[in-house]
Amino acid sequence: MRFPEKVLIDDERILLHVRPHAKAMIAPVLALFLASAAAGVALGLVARAKLDGAWPDWLVLTVAIVWLIVVAWFTVRPWASWRATHLVVTDLRIMFRAGIVRRRGIDIPLRRINSVQYHQRLIDRMLRCGVLTVESAGEDPLAFPNVPRIAHTHSLIVDALDDADAGGSAEYPRRS
Repeated sequence: MRFPEKVLIDDERILLHVRPHAKAMIAPVLALFLASAAAGVALGLVARAKLDGAWPDWLVLTVAIVWLIVVAWFTVRPWASWRATHLVVTDLRIMFRAGIVRRRGIDIPLRRINSVQYHQRLIDRMLRCGVLTVESAGEDPLAFPNVPRIAHTHSLIVDALDDADAGGSAEYPRRS
């Protein structure tokens, strides 16, 4: 799912548009492999037992349905959620959009941001991703996990903050 350009204000430029790091899809892909392997073993046992005439045909259908449910819940749902999550930095604000059925969004004007931090664990450093934390005036810090190219993203936001401080208006213009 692409980021909807219609949410941008006139003359607003996108500086960065990212989805969560691909490492968020490691567990769903492993779930797909494990479910497929388990279904393959189960179907092999059913086929072997079927030669003896001990198992009915509905057991094959049951194995297929269970595999489909497991794959849909543990692989397709996280993938769709990953595709529907966007972190967008523009020259006026930071926008976060997430959700498939129930969407949620956060817009933080650059003028209201007090600090931007990032944190990385060892594995995050190897994958060049991390948690981006944004503190805005009068609100709790917001943490955005699994941001790819975290150091680049952090420096880009800091540069955008410097440019916003050098600019004129106190808030981003309202859309009419």
